[in-house]
Amino acid sequence: MVFLSELIKRQVVDATGTIVGKLTDVIVSADTPYPKVKALGVRSSDKKEIDIPWEQVAALGRPIQLKVEDQRVTAYVSEEHEVHLVADVLDRQVVDVDDKKLRRVNDLQLAPANGSYCLIGVDIGVSGLLRRLGLEKVAGRIRIRPQENYIAWNDVDTIHSGPLSVKLKVPKYNLVKLHPADIAEIMDQLSINESIALLDALDEESAADTLEETSQERQLSVIEGIDAGRAAGILDEMSPDDAADLLGDLSTERAEEILELMEPEESEDVRKLLGYPEDTAGGIMTTEFVAVNEESTAQQAIDEIRKVAKDVETIYYIYVTSKGDNLVGVVSLREVLLAPPEQKLSEFMHKHLITADVMEDQRDVAQKIAKYNLLALPIVNGEKKLKGVVTVDDAMDIILPRAWKKRIPKMFG
Repeated sequence: MVFLSELIKRQVVDATGTIVGKLTDVIVSADTPYPKVKALGVRSSDKKEIDIPWEQVAALGRPIQLKVEDQRVTAYVSEEHEVHLVADVLDRQVVDVDDKKLRRVNDLQLAPANGSYCLIGVDIGVSGLLRRLGLEKVAGRIRIRPQENYIAWNDVDTIHSGPLSVKLKVPKYNLVKLHPADIAEIMDQLSINESIALLDALDEESAADTLEETSQERQLSVIEGIDAGRAAGILDEMSPDDAADLLGDLSTERAEEILELMEPEESEDVRKLLGYPEDTAGGIMTTEFVAVNEESTAQQAIDEIRKVAKDVETIYYIYVTSKGDNLVGVVSLREVLLAPPEQKLSEFMHKHLITADVMEDQRDVAQKIAKYNLLALPIVNGEKKLKGVVTVDDAMDIILPRAWKKRIPKMFG
């Protein structure tokens, strides 16, 4: 095994022993869990830079030996998926997928494998810093034994931010292993550009779940900083009320640009919510709920739940409507499951309803939910037509600070 810090600035000689230059970087292919060394970056005595293909390297000794003479060295052309370990990884922040934390890369481990070397791990401990400073032996002599701390490369996602681009240089997508709340916590520790890079590694559904868990300030900064099409795709996956809250804080021009690119059905739901004053029930409700006609049977209600469950925030309550779409009753999911399949909802629904008007103050709505111990409260207009529901987690957002609200489990999602 060899460390990257031990190779940097090591002399490189050709097949005749003539000095070619000094090692400046190691290039690896990042399309495997443990990337293989593809080339060595070398700076000649006249300051010229050249990448030498691994096929022309004899050994990583002292000095590093090439198989060919200096004049027969061919330049290696890096491909898009390849990574320069010094330029792109060393001293960068990485996401430790196992421990769900940000770490600094102090050194990198390489191990021989099938005639080449592979990148196997990241040194995030003090020992890596001492090694690079040339103080490892000094520390040993004065009986300082810093704890070694390594992360297997397969458990790391590397975040790179540069002046011209921000992207994941190592596209391994291990971040999908983490819970959205864990990814959000990591995002809040990063710069905006790095947060965008992190989000780019996720599919739209995971990105939406993650954004819903981040701070409001970070949400706005990220949505402002990404492509409008990508933003629209992410907001399509968010619940309409969360999407409306986010868009409501953007400039009118930016919000309209994103709304135009969203799926028509999702965009329409969000536009409806944006039409209500922010401090009303309509301003915090979601339009995702299960509503079934009163003439439907228990089995038909179950069939309807199966159809819409994936897109509905809460399915604990099933709301019962008349032919004119007025709210006339409510049943719980448990009651539907226990009822005979052929029994009509009208025969066992609860008719004494607790509701709120779309223009009712949001604090009054939150207090109703707390008073009656509800998981969701139906929101109606003056004609008693069901317009949406306010869930307990959204109600708590009114009562508690946002950071505490995020700790409440979405047990009915």
